[in-house]
Amino acid sequence: PSETVMNKWYWICWICILKFAGAEEPKFRITLDEVVISDVDWDIFDQFDCTVYQINNRSYYDSNQIFKRDVDNFAVHAVLDFWKSNNQKMKMFDGHVDGCQFLDNVYKNRLFNIYAKNLRKHSKITFKCPFQAKVNYALRKMHFDERDFPTFVPYGKFRTNIEYLIDGNRTARIVVNGQITQ
Repeated sequence: PSETVMNKWYWICWICILKFAGAEEPKFRITLDEVVISDVDWDIFDQFDCTVYQINNRSYYDSNQIFKRDVDNFAVHAVLDFWKSNNQKMKMFDGHVDGCQFLDNVYKNRLFNIYAKNLRKHSKITFKCPFQAKVNYALRKMHFDERDFPTFVPYGKFRTNIEYLIDGNRTARIVVNGQITQ
C-alpha cells in the first residue's frame, strides 16, 4: 500500500480509538436525596425554593430564586463533605467564592466548571451580576451528567452546605444530601 493510504488508515484508527476510549459509560450514578433551603432572608428574596425529583433513575431539581432588589455583592461559602462506603469522612472543599466572579470565569476546579456548565444549560436566563430584582433565576431539570466526571468516582454519600452571602450577611442556606452509587 502507498504511504498516503497508510497515513489515512493511521488517522482513521486514531480517531476511532479516541472516540471509543471516551465513550465508556460511567459506572456510577449521582443521586440527590434531598435539598433543604433554610435561613432565607425574606427582606432580600421574594421567592427561593427547590424541588428534587427522580425520573428514570436520575435526580433532577427545579429551583426559583427571585430577588426583591438588585444584588451585586454576592458571595458563597460552600462546604462539600464526602463519606466513603466505610464511613470515612473527607472534606472535599471548604471555601468562599465571589459569586459574581464565579459566574463570569472558568475555574481550574473541575467541580466548579461542571456546576457553571449546568447553570448555563438548565436556565433560560443568564446568571450574572448584578442580579436583577423581580427576575426569576430559574433552573429546570437541573442534573449532573456523570460523563462530565472522571471515569472513576468513589461510591459513598455527600453533603453540600452552601451559604449565600449578600453584602457580607448570610441570606440563605442550602443543604444538599446525596450519594454516588453503582
